[in-house]
Amino acid sequence: MKPTSFLLLLLLSLTTLSSFNYSTLPVKHLPGVQSNNAQEFFSYLRCHRQAKNIVVNWGATSTTGIHHFVVYHSDDNDFFAPIEEIFPDGSLKYTYKHEDVFPGYHYYYIQAVMNAGTPVNSKVDVVRIVSHG
Repeated sequence: MKPTSFLLLLLLSLTTLSSFNYSTLPVKHLPGVQSNNAQEFFSYLRCHRQAKNIVVNWGATSTTGIHHFVVYHSDDNDFFAPIEEIFPDGSLKYTYKHEDVFPGYHYYYIQAVMNAGTPVNSKVDVVRIVSHG
């Protein structure tokens, strides 16, 4: 391959990569990794089965500065997707019901989106549904 062709190909691939929209990619979250100051915002995260549903409960130490919460779900503990936004109502305890889940592992974490737009992630919790019954 000629050096000019190689340089042209390299330049074209770099231009293509720089214009790629990364916001369309699924959210990647490593298990056990959380924001350094998560303990300042979350007092607990507990998930449990309730019939064909999973109930996600979490506590906030304060809602001052929190614009809203986002509940994230994954079935492989690798790629998480947002499934609900919940706006603080002054309470320190919050609940979300994930309805009609399939058997298997279900991983959840909560993201507190601050008024400034910065996110704070809770720890990850998991529920295993063996079968419905």
